[in-house]
Amino acid sequence: MNEDLTNDLPDGIRKLSLKQISDSRGSLMEIYRAEWFADAPFALQWNVNFNKSGTFRGFHVHWAHDDFLCAISGKLHLGLQDMRPWSPTYEMAVLTTLNAEKPELIHIPPGIGHGFWYDQEAIHIYGVSEYWNPHDELACRWDDKDIKVPWPFTEPAMLSEKDQKAGTYEQMKTSLLSQLMPPTST
Repeated sequence: MNEDLTNDLPDGIRKLSLKQISDSRGSLMEIYRAEWFADAPFALQWNVNFNKSGTFRGFHVHWAHDDFLCAISGKLHLGLQDMRPWSPTYEMAVLTTLNAEKPELIHIPPGIGHGFWYDQEAIHIYGVSEYWNPHDELACRWDDKDIKVPWPFTEPAMLSEKDQKAGTYEQMKTSLLSQLMPPTST
């Protein structure tokens, strides 16, 4: 199995190093195996995201679906903040980088807020455990005072209209918690 790089990340986040097999023709890299995430839902839909330098995507959270992310060209800076009050890492906020030169796959479960910043052109692929649903796309302003992620910029160069008009972190959290249920103990 690939090396697990989960240290210092919110509870439930898994980050795995990926291995490439190379020869004179090029290389092959497995980016996802269901067995790597036996305790997570299977990714049903895969998407490719092309990003220009200076782009910021987020800050978003999902109540229904898990995300599986991998940079395949360039790098992305991924801000994460645990929004689940029952989690042992509640409110923990970190910045981690996914770099195509050192390939990794990260799993983000529901209830972890996240945003992506690109300091260079990059391509990332991501799988989701549920088909796209606009009701599961909760957003707030990236610069809300309640987001504790140490962003490596002062103002993103490019931001979608949706993200520019997003509400507050508190509004997003209220919407999230009205849908997200804590895990039950057995």
